[in-house]
Amino acid sequence: MNTKIVDGHKFIKDSKTGYWQCNEFIVAEGKPKRLHRYIWEKYNGKIPKGYQIHHIDRDKDNNDISNLKLLSEYEHLALHGKKRFKDSEWAREFEEKGIEASKSWHSSKEGHEWHKKHWEQDKDKLYKTFKFSCLNCGKEFEGHYGSKFCSNKCKSAYRRKRHLDDVERICVVCGKSFKANKYSKTKTCSRSCAAKLSNKGRKSKIN
Repeated sequence: MNTKIVDGHKFIKDSKTGYWQCNEFIVAEGKPKRLHRYIWEKYNGKIPKGYQIHHIDRDKDNNDISNLKLLSEYEHLALHGKKRFKDSEWAREFEEKGIEASKSWHSSKEGHEWHKKHWEQDKDKLYKTFKFSCLNCGKEFEGHYGSKFCSNKCKSAYRRKRHLDDVERICVVCGKSFKANKYSKTKTCSRSCAAKLSNKGRKSKIN
């Protein structure tokens, strides 16, 4: 099947690139929206300029948020280039020698000075904070780029309210299919079934 509906948006798999993309975003953004970018932005906010979204397991069909990682354009290109580079035996040997040479340089006096210089240049950027309004409670807070919630508690509450972590389960009492948060221990579809399961448990203890 070459079509997926996500949050009401229709994504079609591009036969040339293998990516899932939606043309509904062309008017607003000037180009189709790829599914992996849509999913990452759904959870983290707009992708910073100069960054790309990487599929950790390299499977373009696996667009679960846990399989997506934010990388700079340089890091992303280098990562995929490294995989292609390793496809030949001579390339692997070349890389191994380069790694050893790199380790020696980074542990040298010159290497330490280089790291120190770049740390001093970039440390303020790494810890710069911005003001945001929490998507769950509306409270104003300070956080790093892309922050959406004032606390993990609000992040979890937001996800529960929107059923973002719901999975399908089968009620252990009546066999009916129902949805529940994947982190919960819920085994039944309703209060009546929960009561029946509880009564069954008490009777088994008595017997």
